[in-house]
Amino acid sequence: MKGLALPITIFVAVLFIIIGCVLSKEIFWDQFIWKYYWGPIVADAGGDAKGLTSSYNWVDTLSYGLILAISAYYIHKLFVKKEMRMGLGFFLAMSPVLLIGPSVRVLEDMELFNEPLQYIFISPMIYIFLGSSTLTTILLFRRLEVNNAKGGKWFDRGTFLMLLLPGLMAVFMIKAFPGQLNEDIPIWPIIVGTPLIAYLYTRFRTSTRWEGGVGIFWTEVLLMVIYLYGLWLREGRWYDDHTAINGVEPAKELPGGLLIIFLVILSTVIISLIIWLLSKKYEKWRSVLTGVNIMIIGGHMLDASATFIGIDRYGYIEKHILPSTLIGWTGTAAVMYPLKLVFLIPALFIMDVGMADESKENPHLMALVKLTILVLGFAPGFRDLVRLAIGV
Repeated sequence: MKGLALPITIFVAVLFIIIGCVLSKEIFWDQFIWKYYWGPIVADAGGDAKGLTSSYNWVDTLSYGLILAISAYYIHKLFVKKEMRMGLGFFLAMSPVLLIGPSVRVLEDMELFNEPLQYIFISPMIYIFLGSSTLTTILLFRRLEVNNAKGGKWFDRGTFLMLLLPGLMAVFMIKAFPGQLNEDIPIWPIIVGTPLIAYLYTRFRTSTRWEGGVGIFWTEVLLMVIYLYGLWLREGRWYDDHTAINGVEPAKELPGGLLIIFLVILSTVIISLIIWLLSKKYEKWRSVLTGVNIMIIGGHMLDASATFIGIDRYGYIEKHILPSTLIGWTGTAAVMYPLKLVFLIPALFIMDVGMADESKENPHLMALVKLTILVLGFAPGFRDLVRLAIGV
């Protein structure tokens, strides 16, 4: 019963809010749910939010942070129970997902989706949807791996069927709900490509580890996202609809995108070099200079660089509370670099040095925390980079 205390508390709280919305709509919906949560999402989608903006506020920021922390804890408990590996293979399997989230979010900015489908692809809904979907695929492929280890005969067939799902779901969405999309999407590349990838993987796989299946599954989704960007670049109906809605043709800023990439590489190299020099003098810093940590630093430097160039050079705005406040005080988004580092470097040092024993005892939890930190930096940074480069 002790382990169920938090889920029961959350369930009761949600039930209380639902009943409140029914019995006292003005207080629970208008003054709370709409004002702090749903209204900003509607504003982000370009709908009538009754004067609200898409910027985050302290209430939803703290709420989403709490949800993220609770989710990470229970996923950790689940992974320990299922004896899941969370090493380099886990991070490689997650790499397509890191690209899909912000890329699909930009597709919504490009006016690909109509109501109500578009709400799924607005932050934070896209990351809740993507996170739950990713967890489901991990558990299913892990089940196939365990079944195979016990002598089951369904591994290849089960894997093949699982790898058909992205294509089947995409084709169903395109054909069943054409009014939800602002583009006529030819489905033959999906019909041909998905089974081909599924066959090649099951035919030539070298391992039965769940990470491989998960990585290929989400690589298929990533390829479909890239396919959609290709349709955009041909400047068809979807491109014209976006231009008509916004009253201006997208102004592609490839030089700005290249400048962001240059700043990411430069800042990541400089920070890594500083940590390396510290490790020469202070041995404890050697634990911080790892491949995963460099990925995390690079992800947050991407966010800092994209914010800096986007705001200072191209007139973008910052939606998050703390960064927007500091940018307002200093007059430049370059403040994102020290803001990132003042939190990031101590956090990595504490996890890898100060909590070394705890990391060995709970490697799953530490891996999830690092993945979360990586996503929080890379996802918004990559989204801003793509938006700037294609002009939306």
